[in-house]
Amino acid sequence: MSSDPYSNNTDAEHHVQLSLAQTLCEAASTGVDTALAREILDQLVAYSDVHFLSEQLLMRLCSYPDYDDHLSDHDRLMLKLEAARQRDGEEQTLTPPAAEAILALLAQHISTRDRRFVDFFRDWSRHAAKPESPPIT
Repeated sequence: MSSDPYSNNTDAEHHVQLSLAQTLCEAASTGVDTALAREILDQLVAYSDVHFLSEQLLMRLCSYPDYDDHLSDHDRLMLKLEAARQRDGEEQTLTPPAAEAILALLAQHISTRDRRFVDFFRDWSRHAAKPESPPIT
């Protein structure tokens, strides 16, 4: 973990997201009670929605140049999660490949787009703390 509070908090939130997605994969592959699998999926959807909103607010605050692409990734992930929840609501169980695809997309997003944003935000906040520093271009 990094020494700055934002990175530490973000890493912790990502850990929760990935843990929920991994638990969802396990539930899908073991065929646990569908009500339990639905609850895990609902928690992942709700948690991801709040996490993404928080991230998007920070991106706007610091005028993150890749905001639109990052937002598109969030939208794609939420559509995938909502589609899984819709299927689950229709009493179709979430298949292991569908759960694994959610986990893979989430892990890829965190390791690429989120990592770039954390690096950008760290630089931005250092410059914001020292107004005499030249602006980030």
